[in-house]
Amino acid sequence: MDLEFIELELDWPSEISLFELKNYILSKLMDYGEPLRWAMTSLTTHSEKKIQIITIEAVLITYQEKGKDINPDLNY
Repeated sequence: MDLEFIELELDWPSEISLFELKNYILSKLMDYGEPLRWAMTSLTTHSEKKIQIITIEAVLITYQEKGKDINPDLNY
């Protein structure tokens, strides 16, 4: 078990309401590990494209099998 810090930029689709946003973010973070702590650190609106970009900083709990690192070049 390890802790890993990530910074992630996510598109906020217009069909996802503010009330659904937390679950949307958590589901995206689960692709990388189990969220321990996370925060939205910025929101950028691109009006010409009608999209919003959310920047998330998170500390994740990752479970890796011995010898199975995320970066395969690090396996010995």
